[in-house]
Amino acid sequence: MQKEISLSNSDHLQMLFDYKIKKEGGSANTSQLLIELDSSISADELKEHLLSNEYIEQFVKTSLVRPFFGKEKYRFNSPQNLIVEEYFIDNLDYSELFHNDFIGSNPVKFTLIQLPDSSAILFQFNHIFIDNNGVKNILKSFAGEKFEFHRILKPEEKSFFKRLQNGFQFTRMMMTKWREPISHISSKDKRPVFKKYILHSFTAEETESITAKIKRSYHIQSMSSVLMAACCKSLQDHILKKGEKQYKYSFQQPSELTHKKDPKYILGNRFSFIFYRLQPEQVTTISEIQDELNKQTMQQMKAGIALKSLDLQSILRFVNLRLHFGMINLPARGKMTSFAYTFIGESKIISEFAGRKVTNMINIPPVMKNPPITFGAVLYEGNLRIKLCYDMNSVSNLEAEELIQSMKHHLLTP
Repeated sequence: MQKEISLSNSDHLQMLFDYKIKKEGGSANTSQLLIELDSSISADELKEHLLSNEYIEQFVKTSLVRPFFGKEKYRFNSPQNLIVEEYFIDNLDYSELFHNDFIGSNPVKFTLIQLPDSSAILFQFNHIFIDNNGVKNILKSFAGEKFEFHRILKPEEKSFFKRLQNGFQFTRMMMTKWREPISHISSKDKRPVFKKYILHSFTAEETESITAKIKRSYHIQSMSSVLMAACCKSLQDHILKKGEKQYKYSFQQPSELTHKKDPKYILGNRFSFIFYRLQPEQVTTISEIQDELNKQTMQQMKAGIALKSLDLQSILRFVNLRLHFGMINLPARGKMTSFAYTFIGESKIISEFAGRKVTNMINIPPVMKNPPITFGAVLYEGNLRIKLCYDMNSVSNLEAEELIQSMKHHLLTP
């Protein structure tokens, strides 16, 4: 393996999100994954099991090099040791457990939680190093699957001027009518983000009813569109209840860019975003919103918008993160309607860990100050689970509860 590799353009995008979250008072752009086991495991046994995995050992010894000038790099085989923190509690309180996720510039942090008759393991992955697919690949590797450790960077195929042209096209799309106000949940609170979470699992019958709402339109059939439509309706309910005027709805969701023929990897990120804009009169029914979202997805796929955003990133890689942060916040005035965090797919990636049965797995996304709410959703053992992650200093517990109840209502209404 090489000693160092430069971050790719899409990895730089992840660093920008990390910078945004910290700038707004959040702690880190960290994926928190909790695995609950049916019996106890000791700290020594867990450490031994983790180190038996070649990818975990490599991952722990990977660091980030940020020179004053030049591009950031991943450095491999850094002299870092695997550390497992351990503490004992009587029962799991998810809000308390997921509250503090600051792990600095470390690639990963392991916490062993000892309960009276069982154990749980909290993995905290720094998304500058790894994306959700990489996290899933690491777990699959414990079951014997093989992966590339890091994505092999291909030589830049497009010329600088072609990438600059594509970057301008993407910028023009993003800045169209950028002065128009956006419907959003505002936050003027200056205190650090105080995270809280609401999780709700639907029954098998309810999940079947929700998946029946998925429409095939514009050659797209996506559960994400149904869920984003429900998010829009919930936010509309919230805005109208507060007596605020509706403006356009602006949000985005990750778009996976890794080619299916490319080797699956552990380290690095390979995604961009699909951007959505809805006028208030377009936030009508789940069915109609779904059609519009699918239409916008198809239009952007045909126009190569996600790839053009990476071309812009390749140019902005040379711009200081602070300046870049100001540039991306200018068109949106620092706001989005919601951060649509989609983690759709079967989340029970492995059924056993260290010889013990996995009884539950929960993946929690980061929370920002603007917007102060993150919606998440996942299928767990075939049943839909939705998550509302929010900043308690910006959104009250009652407001958060009303939002998730509204989302449940819109998902279950025939």
